[in-house]
Amino acid sequence: MHFDSFDDVTRWLDSFIPPSSSSPGLIRGARLDRMRRLLAALGNPEDGFKAIHVAGSKGKGSTCRYISAMLTAAGEKTGLYLSPHLVDYRERFTLDGVFFDDATLIEVAHGLADVVDGFRLDPSSGYDRPTTFELYTAYAYMLFRHAGCTWAVVETGLGGRLDATNTLEEVCSVITPIELEHTAVLGDSIEKIATEKSRIIKKDSIVVTGLLRPQAFSVVRAEAERQGSRLVSLSHELAGLETSTTLDGEVCSIMFRDGESHHLKLRMPGEVQAQNAALALLVAKTLGFYRKGIGERALENATLPGRFEVHYVDGVPVVIDVCHTRVSMMHTVSSFKTLFPDTAHDACIFAAIEGKDITHMLQTVLSSFSKVIISRPSSVKRSDSEAIWREAMQMKGDDVTVLHIPDAHHALKTALEGSSAVLVAGSFYLATLFEEIVAC
Repeated sequence: MHFDSFDDVTRWLDSFIPPSSSSPGLIRGARLDRMRRLLAALGNPEDGFKAIHVAGSKGKGSTCRYISAMLTAAGEKTGLYLSPHLVDYRERFTLDGVFFDDATLIEVAHGLADVVDGFRLDPSSGYDRPTTFELYTAYAYMLFRHAGCTWAVVETGLGGRLDATNTLEEVCSVITPIELEHTAVLGDSIEKIATEKSRIIKKDSIVVTGLLRPQAFSVVRAEAERQGSRLVSLSHELAGLETSTTLDGEVCSIMFRDGESHHLKLRMPGEVQAQNAALALLVAKTLGFYRKGIGERALENATLPGRFEVHYVDGVPVVIDVCHTRVSMMHTVSSFKTLFPDTAHDACIFAAIEGKDITHMLQTVLSSFSKVIISRPSSVKRSDSEAIWREAMQMKGDDVTVLHIPDAHHALKTALEGSSAVLVAGSFYLATLFEEIVAC
């Protein structure tokens, strides 16, 4: 296998999506064994750095970015692995906040391909080749080892217990808030989903939790006790949190019970970012890499695409946010209304993939906007936009207009008509689609 460009690399990696004839159930059940075999064949690149492993339903990506920024500011060479990407594949693996150069990406990909070309797994696992996500994960670890990373911050893909990233032996596990999501795979209750995500906790490690619901925290606490791991909770350590959304960013004050206060102006707007920054600060304090003043500046300068990004299309502000859970939608809408309170002349383009808590997200949207357009996130994930539209029509009030416009370009054009501001939200994949549209 030979690659002339990074595009060649991503086309090759994406070609490993299992065929529809394979057995997803078997692949998922055998995933950790599959991933361990792949990593062993590659010389276990994950052993070359200390890791912080992050699971949860919302805020994972931003929390990971904040943690990695503070590690870099403390002098550590830090890799960051996120999934999926929003616009550019390079978002998935970064070094000290920047993309790897193409020469490195291609060199490491050749090393991966040399092993994978002759590598086969037991067919009983449902698919005898590594999957695309398994390969992206292994590729990230190889990049981090190649770069000499001392630390890596790694976001789980789906769930935690059987996620390909759960082959890490991390120093610290971080659990962000947990909500109903991917219920067909992870379970139909907060407790079941929390169980899946809590299984990233390793023996005798450190666990730091965000603002979890009581039923989720009970599950995580029990798993930490089972593993003999130290548990640190933001709910317990946080004394106060004040935040305000502005067009220039999120202005917040974070107060801990130890008497320390942190006053920040985060470049990523949205009230939920204050919680994510507080959790990242707690991780840094717990692990000992917080540096007063330096850590705050790192948090303030950290960014990720699609986190309450404000664009202007024909003079109308269009906010794109990756929120895809009930509570994150509530936070996003609250921040949006702070900036654009003209409810009579605003619009929301909404889409969601199967397995998400669509009903509760719709309740928030329909109670907050005069015009709601149900669209499609992309062809990558399953989404029955017509069924979502029918549900919205049954739920809406008389003063709300609900339209079904699957085509994203048409949806945006319609949303802009007579609107003072537009929110695009409900799916990571919807945000990806609209980031590309507004960039044109």
